[in-house]
Amino acid sequence: MSERGVRTIVAADIHGVTAALRAMIRPFASEATFVSPWERDGCPYASEQQAHSALIAKNGIESYAEKISAAAGDEPAFIIAFSVGASAAWLHAASGKGHPASQATLFYGSRIRDYSTLIPSFAVTAIFAESEASFSPTQLAKIIASDRVHTAIETATGHGFMNPCSTNFSAAHCSAHLQKLTFALDKFRRRLLPLE
Repeated sequence: MSERGVRTIVAADIHGVTAALRAMIRPFASEATFVSPWERDGCPYASEQQAHSALIAKNGIESYAEKISAAAGDEPAFIIAFSVGASAAWLHAASGKGHPASQATLFYGSRIRDYSTLIPSFAVTAIFAESEASFSPTQLAKIIASDRVHTAIETATGHGFMNPCSTNFSAAHCSAHLQKLTFALDKFRRRLLPLE
């Protein structure tokens, strides 16, 4: 296990692992393992549209889910995932490969809609932007909500509100969620590693 005995995994969005993402996570999870849809940091495509097309054409979400499963191994993991990373983490959560004590917070995983009948094997919080061009976040949130899946719609936001590289970035929403993640990770650590 990593930092203080807990494995923390961050699954990047289509932009891949960027300096901005590392800087955002570092204050509360300095030893996090970063996972990307790409082989190297950043994104090898000139536009987000090209990157999405390439990823979907290569069965990329399923492959990305395998990367997350490999990073998690058979230990409890605290997973933070964004966009395509969130969709891949949803697949990981439902694959049966994740440790049942794991926990995931998924931000605007729009492709979860393609896998909405899957049931995660550990606790998942799925947070959607209020506005999405291709589907109704409110409807998807209702479909996947269960005892194990908590859903929320972040009002007055668009896809990418946690990513400083996105035109929909919201510093206020990002800051609020980072505080919540800090608290959730600390609670997760205490649950797994009780003081003696």
